[in-house]
Amino acid sequence: MKKSILPILFCAPICFGSVSAQTNKAFAITSETKGTIQWSAVKELDLSTGNVVRSIFSPSELKNITFNFFNEKGIVSTNISNLNNPTQNGVAATAYDAKHNRLYFSQMWGNDLRYFDLNSNELSVVINQDINYSTGIRNDESNVITRMTFASNGKGYAITNDGNQLIQFTTDDKPIITNLGALIDSKKNNGISIHNQCTSWGGDVVADVYGNLYLFSVKNNVFKININTKVAEFIGAVKNIPTNFTINGAAVDANGDVFVSSAISTENYYTINLSTLEAKPVSKSEATIFNASDLANSNLAYQNTLAKPILDQQIFNNNISVFPNPAVNKKFTIQFNKIANGNYNIELNDANGKIILSRKVIINGLQSETISLPKGVSGGLFLVKISDTKGKNYFSEKIIVQ
Repeated sequence: MKKSILPILFCAPICFGSVSAQTNKAFAITSETKGTIQWSAVKELDLSTGNVVRSIFSPSELKNITFNFFNEKGIVSTNISNLNNPTQNGVAATAYDAKHNRLYFSQMWGNDLRYFDLNSNELSVVINQDINYSTGIRNDESNVITRMTFASNGKGYAITNDGNQLIQFTTDDKPIITNLGALIDSKKNNGISIHNQCTSWGGDVVADVYGNLYLFSVKNNVFKININTKVAEFIGAVKNIPTNFTINGAAVDANGDVFVSSAISTENYYTINLSTLEAKPVSKSEATIFNASDLANSNLAYQNTLAKPILDQQIFNNNISVFPNPAVNKKFTIQFNKIANGNYNIELNDANGKIILSRKVIINGLQSETISLPKGVSGGLFLVKISDTKGKNYFSEKIIVQ
C-alpha cells in the first residue's frame, strides 16, 4: 500500500467459491488536491484510463458520519458525529471486500482495522479495535501496515513495512484477526530480503487465483508470497518504469495486469504484466493523474487464464457435493447421494486446465470420497469433474484449496 514518509524510507524504497468477473474499477487513497500528500481522500478510478469516476470520501466535505466500534464481543457502541474524520491520521493500507461491498483500511498512526460500508446511503464507518490488529508503536515506521488485500480464500491480509507481521482477518459477523508472524525469505532471494528497508518496504500487495500474494515494494521490487508457508520469493524488479516512479498502490485490472500508482509522481499510471514484469504507461493525459498512496479492488491475477473450454462444460448436479469450500490442509470431500450405481472417474484440474489427479471410484449408494492434493502441488483454484466410463460429464465445480 504505501510508503508514506518517503524521504525517510528511501535509502539511496472475495470469499470466493466461484470466479467473479474482473472489473476496471478500483479505489484510490489520494489527497484532495493533486500533488499533495495528505492521504485522507478516497476516489474511484477507471483503470482503463486512470480517470476519477467519483469521490467516495473527502475530508473537506465532512457530513454526519456513523461510527460503529467493534471488538471481539461485537459492536459495543455507536456514535454519530460531524466532527471526526475517519482518515485523519492518513491511510496507509486499503483493501476492497466485494462480497460485503466494504472498503477496509488502516490509518498510518493507528492500531485498529476500519472499513467504509459502501452499502449505506449515509457515510458509515466500522472500527474493529481487536488487540490482535495492533502491531506495536506506530511512530516506529517498521510497525506501520502499508500493504493490504483480499486473497482468493476470501480473507484479508495486511503486512507491516518490515514484513515481520502478516495479519489475517475475516469479514463475517464475528471477525477473527490473527497475527501470523513474520514473512520468511526464500532461499532463492539472492540477498534481497523482504525485510530490507531500502529494497522492500512500502508499496502494495495484490492476490492471484492460486492463493498467492504479490508484493510490489516502493522501490519497484516484486515478491511472491505463499500464504500458507509465509515464504516470500523475490521474482524480479519492474522493467521499463521511470526511475522517479515509486510504486505505492497496486490493483489488478480487467486484463489481468497490475495497475500501479505513485505517491510522488503525477506524470502517469502504469500497468505491469505479472509474468514478465514489463511496465507500460496507461494515459498520456497528465491532468487525469493523481498521486495515490494506495489502490484496491477485488480482481485476482491470472483469473483470465482459467481454462474456459473446461469451465464452460460445467453440469451441476445436486446429488453430488464438494466441501468444505474453501478447503484446508490440502484436502476436501466429495459426497455422492442418489447417483446411479456404477463406475465413475474423479478428475481434478488446476486453473490452467492441467489434470493433476485422476481417480476411478465405484459408487454404490450414499458414499464419500476424500481427495488430497498430490505431493508437491500447492493450493489454489481447482476444478473438480466427475464423469462416467463413457466420458459423460456428470458434475463440475470450482474449489479453493489451501
